[in-house]
Amino acid sequence: MNMTRLFAIVFLTTSLTAAYVGKISAGTVFKEIDDQGNVTFTDRPSESGKSTKVEIGPVNTQKAVTPPEPPEQAEKPEDGSEEVNYSSARITQPTDNSTVPPGQLNVVVQIALRPQLQAGHLVRLYHNGRRHGAPSSATGFSLTNLIRGEHQVRAEVIGTNGKIKTKTQVVTFFVKRYKPGN
Repeated sequence: MNMTRLFAIVFLTTSLTAAYVGKISAGTVFKEIDDQGNVTFTDRPSESGKSTKVEIGPVNTQKAVTPPEPPEQAEKPEDGSEEVNYSSARITQPTDNSTVPPGQLNVVVQIALRPQLQAGHLVRLYHNGRRHGAPSSATGFSLTNLIRGEHQVRAEVIGTNGKIKTKTQVVTFFVKRYKPGN
């Protein structure tokens, strides 16, 4: 990359950044193409008269979005008894009645809990009515090598005493598979 192009890129980038960050005008920018096709950007027209003024449009901006509040943290009672009741437990992925396209071999099951999963609690996933692996301290699971057709998933949260603390809804999804001849 020759120095003229490098200078042009740096100058244009700096000018646009200054206009955006400082909310000030970048001033007038001129562009000139020499006989070898090299492009030069500058803040003054050249003496040769071959410069053209570059119109820099408004900067596309968006207001900042306020992030959601973090999930509630449950407090353990001082007496050490069984901790917290969950106010919400639901499967957020896959969505109910969704279809997995041909070629996708895995489906991620994501569970949202409010408050978040407590220390010592485990999540047990059920796929088509059967337990899927051992209970886990994770809220995300991967189902692999699914066969074509209808599938259902649900989950339970098990407390430190082994009792079910909460259950999610049942989510149904469908797996499509490529069939030769179709």
